[in-house]
Amino acid sequence: MRAAQPNFFLSFDRLGIDPFTRLFPVALRLEGTVRGTGGLDLVDADCATTVPGLYAAGDVATRELICGGFTGGGSHNAAWALSSGFWAGAAAAGFARAARPRAGGAGRVLHRAGGIFLQGPTGPAVDSRALVRAVQAEMFPTERNWVREAGALQDSLERLDALWTRLRAGGALPAGQDADAVLRAREAAALLANARWMYRSALARTETRGMHRRAEHPASDPAQRHRVLSGGLDAVWTGRQAVKQAELEAA
Repeated sequence: MRAAQPNFFLSFDRLGIDPFTRLFPVALRLEGTVRGTGGLDLVDADCATTVPGLYAAGDVATRELICGGFTGGGSHNAAWALSSGFWAGAAAAGFARAARPRAGGAGRVLHRAGGIFLQGPTGPAVDSRALVRAVQAEMFPTERNWVREAGALQDSLERLDALWTRLRAGGALPAGQDADAVLRAREAAALLANARWMYRSALARTETRGMHRRAEHPASDPAQRHRVLSGGLDAVWTGRQAVKQAELEAA
């Protein structure tokens, strides 16, 4: 077993637990679409995204290239994490070298792209931990996210959209927060954004395919052999991207 899945035992070894002789706790964790094919869309072999200079690797990026519409096993996922990390890291380094100011030249001006939790305090204080719990309340229940149904998805989106509107209108961090608290708040906002993308994508796919299950659409639809892309912040959009025949055959 150690030879077949050595990484499985790393956590036990670090904790000093022999899983063959000692009892250990097991907890159920819903991973949503992280273990499926959700993730940032890659536009070339260097793991680049549509944002110049932004490269994705591992679970952040779509794993469709290695496992199609379903999740990969441990060894597949580990190989993808290592390989994509190598490619993305090399490409990011090359991008940084090309963008470096030349000697004697003027430095580049950087502009922040985000808005939530990066502006000055303009509205009521927001508890980022409470925000995370509110998003988890919509994403964790298996009756909402294991087998999906249009009404439940719409209900969740109404609450998630309301949270986003509140933040966008000027939600602020409590006074005196340090850099780590700002980072946690940005992560909470990103979690909220991802939840809205995920559920709108789920509504757009009116079939059951791969990791995605729709209660009112239990079968796969041959006419929906396409990717569902989503994005946007204040107004979330979804779109279809055709899959080439060669990609279908490989999957």
